[in-house]
Amino acid sequence: MRYIITSLFLLLLNLANAQTKKTVTALEVPGKFEYARIDEKGVSVLPSGRYINPAGEMIRITHDPFGMRVSPDGTKAITLHNGVFTIIDLISMKPTRVPSYDGKTPSPFSKGSFLGVDFGEQSHIVYLSGGDNGAVLIYDIQQMRRIDSISLNGKVGSILFEDSFTSDLLYNSDKNELLVLDRANFRMVRINMQTRQIEASIPCGRLPFGLSISPDKKYAFVANVGMYAYPLIEGMTEQNYDSMLISHPPYGDNTKESINGTIIDGKKIPGVGSPSSTEAMSVFVIDLATNKVLSN
Repeated sequence: MRYIITSLFLLLLNLANAQTKKTVTALEVPGKFEYARIDEKGVSVLPSGRYINPAGEMIRITHDPFGMRVSPDGTKAITLHNGVFTIIDLISMKPTRVPSYDGKTPSPFSKGSFLGVDFGEQSHIVYLSGGDNGAVLIYDIQQMRRIDSISLNGKVGSILFEDSFTSDLLYNSDKNELLVLDRANFRMVRINMQTRQIEASIPCGRLPFGLSISPDKKYAFVANVGMYAYPLIEGMTEQNYDSMLISHPPYGDNTKESINGTIIDGKKIPGVGSPSSTEAMSVFVIDLATNKVLSN
């Protein structure tokens, strides 16, 4: 009798569980069982399994376009790649690669490039980020030659800036100036294009990456993508580099030592700062009338 009651109880329990079960809908990428492929006239499959079917016209350009800008008259577009840029005629949809594959059109870059590109007041003048060389290149796409280069390195006021890394940039036609981000020195630079001199250097957050300006041209918006500010060991130079190295990581993530710094083998190891700082993963709003950061 005891076994019958137990079996009946388990049966009722299973029936109750069956009635309370909920149906769950799982969303999955459509191409999860397909190999990645490119179909220029149909549906392509990304490595993630997602489908992509671009609208409009398509042209082939050099790989890894970091940045793009359309000319003020809407007839040209420039895409910036690593050490390469592409001029696209938007009327004929014909791309021109600089440098050309045949070597007839040389490269204007010395140490690569990164992200920043914009047109000047005249549609045949473009400004290009020189990346690791810390400069803005000025290029004439009619004459197909570099006409100037403006370095971000040097003194601004009493501060000497070195090892600049040119990131995003844009041309402010109202002031005939360039706004340029320096990733290495965590700042936005304002360059007077009449004199081609740096007029202001405004501190930003960690690794300033993206740059935009308000429609009324009164404010600049800087997107900072760095979590930490990584410093060198204090006193390290090219000459004593090997002797200043330490044998293990100096601290754990988000600890008192990582925020404030520590000492290892008598060497002062600066901290990388708090990940909760307003300088980390943030957007800075800069008043262009005062060169002050309003919010972050």
